[in-house]
Amino acid sequence: MDLETFSSVNLGKCGVYKYAESDDFEILLFGYSVDGSEVKVVDLAQGETIPEVVLSALTDETVTKWAFNAQFERVCLSRYLRDKGINVNPGQTGKSEGLFLNPCSWHCTMIWSATLGLPMSLENVGTVLGLDKQKLTEGKNLIKYFCLPCNPTKVNGGRTRNKYFHDKEKWELFKSYNKRDVEVEMSIQEKLSRFPVPDFLWQEFYLDQTINDRGIEIDSLFVDSAIKLDQEVKTHLVSEIKHVTGLENPNSVLQMRSWLKKHGLEMESLGKKEVAKELKTVGKELAEVLRLRQQLAKSSVKKYTVMKNAACMDYRERGMFRFYGANRTGRFAGRLVQLQNLPQNHFPDLAEARSLVKQGNVEALEMLYGDIPDTLSQLIRTAFIPRTGFKFIVADFSAIEARVLAWLAGEKWRMRVFEEGKDIYCSSASQMFSVPVEKHGVNGHLRQKGKIAELACIAEGELVLTDEGLVPIEEVTTKQKVWDGENWVNHNGVVFKGVKEVIEYEGLRATPDHLVWVKGKPKPIRFIESAICKTHLIQTGDGRRTIRLGENHQCRETLESKAKPLLCIDTMRRVRKRSMAGLKQSKVGQIKRVSSLLAAETNTNMARKAAKCCETAMHQSKRSKLQKLWCKRDKVVLPFCFRSRLVDFTRGRQCAKRLGIRSDKYKRQLRKRKYSLYSKNSQSKQQAERYPNTVGATILAIRKIGSYKNVIERNGQRRNHIKSKYSCSATQKKLAFNRSKARVYDIRNAGPNHRFTVSGKLVHNCGYGGAVGALKAMGALDMGLHEDDLQQLVNDWRSANPHIVSLWWDVDRAVKQCVHEHVSVRTHNIVFTYKSGFLIIKLPSKRCLYYVKPRVEENKYGGESVTYEGVGSTKKWERLESYGPKFVENITQAIARDILIYAMQTLKEYRIVAHVHDEAIIETDKSVSVQSVCELMGRTPPWAEGLLLRADGYECEFYKKD
Repeated sequence: MDLETFSSVNLGKCGVYKYAESDDFEILLFGYSVDGSEVKVVDLAQGETIPEVVLSALTDETVTKWAFNAQFERVCLSRYLRDKGINVNPGQTGKSEGLFLNPCSWHCTMIWSATLGLPMSLENVGTVLGLDKQKLTEGKNLIKYFCLPCNPTKVNGGRTRNKYFHDKEKWELFKSYNKRDVEVEMSIQEKLSRFPVPDFLWQEFYLDQTINDRGIEIDSLFVDSAIKLDQEVKTHLVSEIKHVTGLENPNSVLQMRSWLKKHGLEMESLGKKEVAKELKTVGKELAEVLRLRQQLAKSSVKKYTVMKNAACMDYRERGMFRFYGANRTGRFAGRLVQLQNLPQNHFPDLAEARSLVKQGNVEALEMLYGDIPDTLSQLIRTAFIPRTGFKFIVADFSAIEARVLAWLAGEKWRMRVFEEGKDIYCSSASQMFSVPVEKHGVNGHLRQKGKIAELACIAEGELVLTDEGLVPIEEVTTKQKVWDGENWVNHNGVVFKGVKEVIEYEGLRATPDHLVWVKGKPKPIRFIESAICKTHLIQTGDGRRTIRLGENHQCRETLESKAKPLLCIDTMRRVRKRSMAGLKQSKVGQIKRVSSLLAAETNTNMARKAAKCCETAMHQSKRSKLQKLWCKRDKVVLPFCFRSRLVDFTRGRQCAKRLGIRSDKYKRQLRKRKYSLYSKNSQSKQQAERYPNTVGATILAIRKIGSYKNVIERNGQRRNHIKSKYSCSATQKKLAFNRSKARVYDIRNAGPNHRFTVSGKLVHNCGYGGAVGALKAMGALDMGLHEDDLQQLVNDWRSANPHIVSLWWDVDRAVKQCVHEHVSVRTHNIVFTYKSGFLIIKLPSKRCLYYVKPRVEENKYGGESVTYEGVGSTKKWERLESYGPKFVENITQAIARDILIYAMQTLKEYRIVAHVHDEAIIETDKSVSVQSVCELMGRTPPWAEGLLLRADGYECEFYKKD
């Protein structure tokens, strides 16, 4: 069935319950079909009547009624039937529940679509399913004309609404539109018939509708006082800002930004975080203006107006929850007041604050709490009260998602923490940092890091050091362990990341943004930064060299390579006139605590003493290498063979006034004639003020296959002046000349330190959980952490939770295999299936999550991700991307949702009036104890054997956060 209605109440702002209460509410058209028969339209506006057999069916609970967004039809028809004197719900004795038709015989096509991951609008579902009959596009204009009030004008005779006789042609089209909607709904049912909604989901839907029908009462006197107080304060704030700034409209973001810019503060946004950041540094006058503007912009106070608008005649808010509103997990979505997004309350004396607001005592509020808009914001929850003679019991699960995740992954230490009733944040911090952590005791400062952690490319052909020898990165398998500079570690496989531009520096070819470890730095930096600043990459496991890692550069056991390096590269620290046996300390790349060198003949490979290293004859390399450089004017002889390329000329180290350079400095090719080396005492005759480049280690090297073979000419003639000691524009341009494109790969989750050795250099790995960005999004920086600490925090958490990390990538592999091969895959008691264009994830509760038209595709980083169609952040139907950790997040939230539903069904006799994520708000008799409610709520569902649950609660005279 489908209804077309009229009401002067704004449906979007007030909800269907208040909409249908309006004195001028009217059903205009009633379109219906019985058992798939031809669609009929009853024109109630022109006096037609609904057949008695249909009216009887509406109240008959043995007859199933279908509609798209059935809540709207059910509530509107309830009002229609009540006006006709029909008892709409004889089985209900409660005053609130008896107002509406019993939902137990109603099914909703919109909910059916949502359970399959489809859009929740009739038009969009029809489009996605490619129905032959689509919703008529003229519908919006027809609804605006007949279903909404109109402005009185001279042209329309001053009327406030349009009726059927004002435009009969439009009215006939409107009836066709109503009929087509019913036909589209029937087509959707037919299309989705292969994927019926399980009976247990309909039972959950009925419970949701009952809670929405029941509603929750608001303190109308408190709400009215808060609205009045807010208006008074806003008027005062506007006046004060005008006085200080002279602005015509202080609410205007453009005007305020312009004023701030004139006073030396340029801000791209006046958002809460941006303003809070600037308040720490700006002067007194600007700080005062920003504080006033922040109070004026407090948007959460507007929820009082929403409450007032949506409250029904009995002062109860109804329709605040949308069943399956988040269709990728099945969680509820908030409507109207949005209980899920209310500000927290931090006042110890909420009752006193509420009393002052109801009295409208501005002076006392300012004296006690200061910021009145913030005070009103914190008191929003307290506007909800139980009906007379009752109380609220608020019960919620303790760390429900953390418990579900540990249960799924089999992370036993976490499950022991829950079993023993310990603080998960303290235990997590203790596990991460290997020290005892108590909330207000020993190492208590680490608890915050534990809490935050809870809430939250290499070119083809490069050789990776594995326990089976040097292996090209694209051929590394999960059976092979990789060297992380300290240990042989497992990993989660190689990820192809597409064809990208790479640069070469100190024998490593990688993308500019790849993280590498360098000497003198305890943490990795971007590869391009290392190349520009000439910092030396840490060498680990390079041939017979000892491994040197960490800030103290202590020696470790010598690592013997099982395969000779295949890359023909000879690098030298600096081309010298004298012996290479000596070591010169670099001014840029400091090498602390360099051990003494073993005696060596001139021009041999450099070596040093190492602990635990037996003495033996030096290994003689058979690779092509540079000939001896004896003195000035000697020739530089390089062999030309299939492995040779041009000599690179990149920026050398800075020196005093030496050799002059000219505009053709990037055109030099390898020459057969004599090459003049610089002398320390030589002076530039024409360009003495310039600091030239010397021939450094990265210059005199034979380039590998894949780099540019031709000389790249420099077209510009103007000079590049050095900007700083470590970098300049010329250096960056030279690095750009050294680039080429290659197929690039990375290794996922290489051990607890997330690093591996490639081409003898220590690099960071890729591809795990999006953690640093997630921590930032959750406000880790606002909680006192520094950005530099985030990656280490992530690494520590993952090292402490290896089974959870394993769960991520087990799910990732299962999803990809399922989508690739269209087979059923099972892991961690979750079943992944592909059927008729859906990826189906079957949860332990037997409920299924659906992902539409999944594919395995190359993502923007060049790796593989699973994509599917869904409603994105822009509210448009589009192709979305996901991967293992994201799927695990959805699965965890979905299971937590199923546990809440199980608890609500257990508690349904206790009159649940609202719920928020993991919390149930019960309006109950004062004789009911908190303990009995929590005991029922904390029961583990039969399908979640081994999952440890705990519910805590409290009672209150108004809603609050304990």
